[in-house]
Amino acid sequence: MNSEERSLWPDWNFDEISDPGRALALTIDLNIGFTRTGALASPRVEAILPAARNFLAQCRQRRIFAAAVTDCHTQESSELFSYPPHCLEGTVEPELAPEIAEFQQAVLYKNSTNAFFAPGMDKLLEDIQTVIVIGCCTDICIQQFAVTLKAFANQNNRTLEVIVPCQLVETYDAPGHPAELRHQAALAYMAENGVKVVNCLPTK
Repeated sequence: MNSEERSLWPDWNFDEISDPGRALALTIDLNIGFTRTGALASPRVEAILPAARNFLAQCRQRRIFAAAVTDCHTQESSELFSYPPHCLEGTVEPELAPEIAEFQQAVLYKNSTNAFFAPGMDKLLEDIQTVIVIGCCTDICIQQFAVTLKAFANQNNRTLEVIVPCQLVETYDAPGHPAELRHQAALAYMAENGVKVVNCLPTK
């Protein structure tokens, strides 16, 4: 991500979280299957791991609860009609990338692209005011979760800030899927739907 992209979005830092005890840092799909090995592994996604690790270390320091959601499919998963086999149960692919695994205080497993429907998500979101979403893919799992969560909050007249730091999400590059175009379009779509897309400033 370059400085031009960062300039598109407002600056943000941890000081803007009014109550860290009611904040959640949610990592989506920063696992082995999307970063290192498998049909959907992407070097673009792998490249954000150092920044994600630093972000999660800051969350720990501020006592912000950190949780991860990771894809975990069986051969019978309906999603495999739309995508090649990936993150299959019993393989290493659903395992969290080691750079971010140690920071997670809870891990949920999902069988669809939308982490909102992962078993246990409702409990995880109880009494939460701020959700910061990082991971992949910007235009699929991140977009679906962030927009669904914001719509759910609106439907229930619940005050809930959904934040997506632009440099802590990424997507893959493939024929018919130009990564940078899809990444930027997804960020814009989320912002248009009430998600707070930000440039996360380095912590001093």
